[in-house]
Amino acid sequence: MSHPEYVLPNTPHAGYRYKMAMKHVEAAKAAGKSVEEIHEIFNSVMNYDIDNLPDDAAHKNYKNAVEQAKSAMAEGKSDKEVHELFQKVLSEAK
Repeated sequence: MSHPEYVLPNTPHAGYRYKMAMKHVEAAKAAGKSVEEIHEIFNSVMNYDIDNLPDDAAHKNYKNAVEQAKSAMAEGKSDKEVHELFQKVLSEAK
C-alpha cells in the first residue's frame, strides 16, 4: 500500500513541525500502534495549537522555547532571529 504524500503548509515552521511529527510517528511505530493511531498522532502534531501547550514535564522545554520565541516576535525580532533563539533554547535544555 502506498502512502499519500503530505504537502507541507506554507508557514515558517512547517518543516520543523513535520520533523517533530515524524519523530512521534517513529515512536508510535516502535510502540506497535495501529495505522489509524499513527495517522491520528501525525495529524495532532501537524495541527497542534501552539497557544495551548500542555503544562507537563515532557513539553516543559518546548513550551519555554515557544514562549521566548513569541516574546522575541513581539519585540520585533526577525524570523531568522526568532528561529535561532527557539533552537538555542531547545538545545540548551538537552
